[in-house]
Amino acid sequence: MTMPHVSQELQRVFDQGWEAPALIDEAQELTYGELYARAAAISNWMSQQGIGAGDVVALRLSNGWVLAASYLACILGGQCFVPVNPELSEEDQAYILQRVSPRLVIEDETAIRALEFVTATGPEFGEAADTARAIFFTAGTTGRPKGVRHRLSGLMASATAFNAAAGLDATARMYHVLPMTYMAGFLNTLLCPWMAGGSVVLGPRFAPANALDFWSFPQSKGCNTIWITPTIAAVLARMTRDPAIAATVGESFSRIFCGTAPLTSHIRQSFLKKFGCPLQESYGMSEVLFVALQSREDALVKTNAGSLLAGVELSFRPAADQEEVEEMVVHAPWSLETYLLEDREETPLTAAGGMPSGDVAKIDEGCLWITGRLKDLIIRGGVNVSPVAIEDVLSSDPDVADVAVAGVEDPVWGEAIGAYLVAAEGVDRDALQTRLRSLCTEKLAASMRPDRYVWLDRLPRSSVGKVQKFLLKEAQA
Repeated sequence: MTMPHVSQELQRVFDQGWEAPALIDEAQELTYGELYARAAAISNWMSQQGIGAGDVVALRLSNGWVLAASYLACILGGQCFVPVNPELSEEDQAYILQRVSPRLVIEDETAIRALEFVTATGPEFGEAADTARAIFFTAGTTGRPKGVRHRLSGLMASATAFNAAAGLDATARMYHVLPMTYMAGFLNTLLCPWMAGGSVVLGPRFAPANALDFWSFPQSKGCNTIWITPTIAAVLARMTRDPAIAATVGESFSRIFCGTAPLTSHIRQSFLKKFGCPLQESYGMSEVLFVALQSREDALVKTNAGSLLAGVELSFRPAADQEEVEEMVVHAPWSLETYLLEDREETPLTAAGGMPSGDVAKIDEGCLWITGRLKDLIIRGGVNVSPVAIEDVLSSDPDVADVAVAGVEDPVWGEAIGAYLVAAEGVDRDALQTRLRSLCTEKLAASMRPDRYVWLDRLPRSSVGKVQKFLLKEAQA
């Protein structure tokens, strides 16, 4: 697959949508032309600071038009932008900045807002945009954050393939509630709708405290598309209590995409039952971006991760130290350039250009099914046990608010199966545990039944909703 020319594609998008809305928040509605004017002003200001094509620019900014325009400004100037979430620990922020050694850190929103916006009658994306790059640091489930560097042309190609599979076009109005400094907050919820010629509505960052009134703002702005995580989906299904409001969600949102973490059958079914519309699961990785997507029709009746996007291929290889298990390797034309590790850069790609996923998967009837994760596999008495199937059974009980299954060191089995659970409010844990043991006896083979049940007030999760299983060991009973 030939990578797109960034300059040509953005020139086309902004030419066609110049007077159309591109970015909307509570205070204003910016057209593509107005967004470009702000980005051009930031780009000119960076040039005055001596920043040129290829330079690294860190963006330590919160969600808002300033960050969105700063992304576009770096693309205009051909810079390599590195978003830094200001909510990270000071140590992690300092590490990221030290690791990339930026020529410039944009963090003063007041100064950016005070710039004199460029007056333009049309966009001018020059060849510098074709050299733009991005480095996104993973939220980190173990150790230091890890940088993943991509060409912007690859990000754009992945977004275009996703849009084709999802049917996103200029009518798409995306409700954005994810952290804009993470890959999903840029690729999924900014670049995709913009490449489709659609618009983005910036809402408040999702938090359980705003779940009760979550839907009113996006519906007032005419949103019809949203990306959420499984955690957000579970909270919304639980906290949206007015049937009338729930009914309007299915009527107004034609696409509700769900990704960044595994989607359990229980969350999928609870959401569908509450809102009457399905969660379209998507599989992807920071290294290879979008891989697969469920159609709305399949999402109504199937629990897979969808069909592969055009241009993506899979291969399988024996897993290290577990030859009876095969690891999925993803081959995508928009794969990363390199990792930025603590002391070096390296490519994780195989000689054939594939990205080892760390996942155990299969293709059945043209759809991708993720059956487990290698590093999460539990080897109990020499038998490989996938936590996914156990989590699906445990989460099927409506009184289980959250669940994760992980291996626990055991002197007899080597590893025992630990079930870490959060009970719904007001539920008696002892009674629920008795019920869950019976459920597992009914649904699971003896080798897959949890050996230990650990009750927590909440599971440790990253900012994009992934369970940090390495932290669960600290909660072992």
